[in-house]
Amino acid sequence: MNRPLAGFVAIAALTTVALTGCAIQPAPPAATVAPRPIASAFELEGRISATDGERAANGGLQWFHSPAVDEWTVLSPLGQIVGQLVTSAESARLRTADGRVEHSDDAAGMLHRLLGVAAPLDGLAYWVQAAARPDARVLGTDERGRPARITDAGWTIDYVEYAGAAVDAVPRRIDAHWGDARIRLIIDQWTPLN
Repeated sequence: MNRPLAGFVAIAALTTVALTGCAIQPAPPAATVAPRPIASAFELEGRISATDGERAANGGLQWFHSPAVDEWTVLSPLGQIVGQLVTSAESARLRTADGRVEHSDDAAGMLHRLLGVAAPLDGLAYWVQAAARPDARVLGTDERGRPARITDAGWTIDYVEYAGAAVDAVPRRIDAHWGDARIRLIIDQWTPLN
């Protein structure tokens, strides 16, 4: 074999080896998660902070959730009502601190206005229960098989702390982020209603 051809063969072989290492690897399988009960209705009280990367807010949160309606009340750090949002499948009503009431058929948009972050309205009831809805994925679990990290609609949700050691304990502290947007929630009280 002449030298130029031998060099070409060597380069082709190295390129093949390098490209083989760069081949797209299949995604790792989803983490095995311990079975978790999901409440279709609940009340929670906690503390929330949210930022879109430019503006930030924090305060208290009271949330009533049922299959038919969600009622959100966001409080300032001093306990004054910042806003109250009631959403259903058909509409949303937002009452602001100055007493103005707005109506819309865009419940997700109203929640964005209330929290300052565009979180997926239909996913939040799963997030606070450390459950992956059908299009979400559990990326990791803790030693008890509870979700430690879930990805959902572009968001990454980290379960920093649970309310107890039981496998079915609800989260106590949740950190969720998507790009510059971030939501941190500490759940102080959780009441399942079903």
